[in-house]
Amino acid sequence: MTTYRVIQLIQNAISYIVLSVLAVALGFPLFWIIITSVKDRREVFNQFWPSQIDLSNFERVWAEMNLPNHLGNSLYVTGLHVAIVVVTATLAGYAFARLTFPRRDTIFYAFILAMMIPGQAVLIPMFQYLKNLGLLNTHEGLALSMTGGAIAFAIFLMRAFFKSLPGELGDAAKIDGCTEWGVFRHIYLPLARPGIATVIIFQFMGTWNEFMFSTTFINTPNMKTIQPALYQVVGRYSIDYTALSAGLLLAIMPILIVFLVLQRQFIKGLTAGAFKG
Repeated sequence: MTTYRVIQLIQNAISYIVLSVLAVALGFPLFWIIITSVKDRREVFNQFWPSQIDLSNFERVWAEMNLPNHLGNSLYVTGLHVAIVVVTATLAGYAFARLTFPRRDTIFYAFILAMMIPGQAVLIPMFQYLKNLGLLNTHEGLALSMTGGAIAFAIFLMRAFFKSLPGELGDAAKIDGCTEWGVFRHIYLPLARPGIATVIIFQFMGTWNEFMFSTTFINTPNMKTIQPALYQVVGRYSIDYTALSAGLLLAIMPILIVFLVLQRQFIKGLTAGAFKG
C-alpha cells in the first residue's frame, strides 16, 4: 500500500469520525424530545429510557391545548405568507435577472440591504404600522409583517436561479413572436420549479417557527399560532417537559411533510445558482 493511499484512508477516517460526532451532537436534541414525549412526567430527569411507552402526552396536548386550532392558525398564516413571497419573488427575480431597466442593480442591492436589518429593529415600528392599518391582532397582518426581509431573501435566490438558466431559450421564443410575459410564463416558469421549491421550503420553515412577531402582534389566545401556543406550557416555576416535547413533535410534522414532498426540487434549487450570481 502506497504512502498516498495510507494518507487518503486516514483522511477519510477522520472525516467520517468528525461527521459522525456532528451527526450525534445535532441529532441528540431531537432524539431526547422523542423519548421525553413518551415518558411519564416523573421520569423526565430520573431515568433516560422510559419505563413504558406513554402516548397520553400527545392526547393531552391535542385536547387540553386546543392544538388543532393553533395548527390551523399557523397553516393559514404560513400559507398566506408563502403565497405572497413566492409570487412576488418569482416575478421580481425574473425581472432582475432577465430584464433591463433603469437602476436595476441599485434596486436589487437595496433589497439585499433589507436582508441585513434584524427583526428586532423593526418590531416597534411594525407594531405601530399594523395598528394604524387596523391589522394588529389579525392573521393577515401577521403574515404581511414577515414579508419584508423574506421577500428580499427570496428575490436573491430566484434571481440567481433565473440567471443560471440559458438565455438562448428566451431569445428563441422572442424570435418566434412570443412576448416577454409569454417567455416568462411558458419558458422560464416551468424551469423555475426547483427554485420555487427552495423558496417555499425556506419560507415555510421560517414562518412556521417564527415566535417574536407572532407573540407581539397576536394577543387573542385562540388566534395564536403554534409556537406561542406551545410556549404556554412553560410555567413560571415549572415546565411540563413531556407535554412540551409531544407538542414540538406534532409541530414538526408539517415541516417534514413539506420537505419530503419538495426535497428533490429543493436540492436542485440549491445547486442551480451556485456558479452564477
